[in-house]
Amino acid sequence: MRPIAKGKPMKTESFQPRHGWLDSRIWGVCLLGLYCLLAVSPVIVAWLGSKSIGAPVLTTIALTMAMMGFSLLCLQVLLAGRFKTLDRPFGLDVVMLFHKKMALFAAALLVLHPVLLAIDHKSLALFGFQTSWRVYLGKGALIFLVLGALFALYFARLKIDYNVWRFCHKGMVVVVILGFLHGLFIGPHINLSPVVRVYWYAMFVTAAGVFGFRNLVVPFIRRKFNVTSVRQETHNTYTLTFEPEDAGPVHRNPGQFMFLKLIRPGRSSELHPFTISASPLDNKILQASIKQSGNFTDTIDRTKAGDVGRIEAAFGRFSYVYHNPEKILFIAGGVGITPIMSMIRCLRDTGDGREVVLLYGNNGERDIIFRQEMEKLPENFKVVHILNQANQDWQGEKGYVTKEIIEKHAGGMLGTAHVYVCGPPVMMDKVVSSLRSLNVDDKRIHYERFTI
Repeated sequence: MRPIAKGKPMKTESFQPRHGWLDSRIWGVCLLGLYCLLAVSPVIVAWLGSKSIGAPVLTTIALTMAMMGFSLLCLQVLLAGRFKTLDRPFGLDVVMLFHKKMALFAAALLVLHPVLLAIDHKSLALFGFQTSWRVYLGKGALIFLVLGALFALYFARLKIDYNVWRFCHKGMVVVVILGFLHGLFIGPHINLSPVVRVYWYAMFVTAAGVFGFRNLVVPFIRRKFNVTSVRQETHNTYTLTFEPEDAGPVHRNPGQFMFLKLIRPGRSSELHPFTISASPLDNKILQASIKQSGNFTDTIDRTKAGDVGRIEAAFGRFSYVYHNPEKILFIAGGVGITPIMSMIRCLRDTGDGREVVLLYGNNGERDIIFRQEMEKLPENFKVVHILNQANQDWQGEKGYVTKEIIEKHAGGMLGTAHVYVCGPPVMMDKVVSSLRSLNVDDKRIHYERFTI
């Protein structure tokens, strides 16, 4: 354990956070309002202009569910487009969580659609084999939708490779195509108005355009970066430094992340999100500190200077610049230190004098990333290491980041401090629970979560 850092004050540098009206709650409310309007618009249009809406009641509800469900599916493509305009007021993790929940809601609406029709007509003919090809389009869409929803819910538990999951998830666009065709060809038979059909076309064209842009255009317009250095941080963690080929700046806030696709001779190229560990004050480089922990990252040590990366940056709201806290408590586990180190570096380099405490959990001493740099931090930083597989000669904290350790080393600041937590999901759950039991308001607890 190193309770108090003894480094000398750093030379103060200026930093202007990227924080404008697109990051505001007002813009977030506007986006949510627009989303809700687009989701219910087909229902409003149908009620105003379709003769088929009105009787019988269950058929009316079933058609309403189908139209809203299709509209939500089209909006799902937009949510998954990783547009920064949508990301900035919420954070990409929140957008993806919303994406997941609304997908399940849309699936429920579309599953109930044929069920209610069958109940209203007192017949199971829709579920048989003697139906028209128009109905079979809807059946196909529904089967793909249900299978895709189950796959999304259980792929992590089944330990399915991420790239298999990613490919299958993109394939869900088939549901949108089949749903569009089903509605297009079945519409005249249920007397849907021309206005509804125009809306149907507009939603599909929008979804198809976003999907095409994300998958056919973006891969070729991502900024190209060159790997300028590869530095080993620990026995299994490496820091890659990137410089853009176009020599332009890379503006971001501390704690944000990027999507990186490494292009290395003889190795597969996969797109993955990584935290930008470098301080944002140096906006001419990007750095990613990556731990060997999977099929892609296992070969990260074989990356060489001169390799190429295609990068999209920056994303996320996991940064103190959005909250202006009086005091700051960082809690990290393992490689979860990377976004926190970006914030620490920014605070250090700008000469920020706020009280900062870092509680950093690892397995053993050899797993501590950036240890030497932490030992040179100015005196307003307090760093506490917690090891759960400590050697007998370890004099610091042992075990995990518990409620007792938080209270012992940061109890005096918990009444006002904002807390930033990053680490394995199990650790984050326990830490957040401990913070709540210590009466830390949820508004002052910040984290990003993508494994939901």
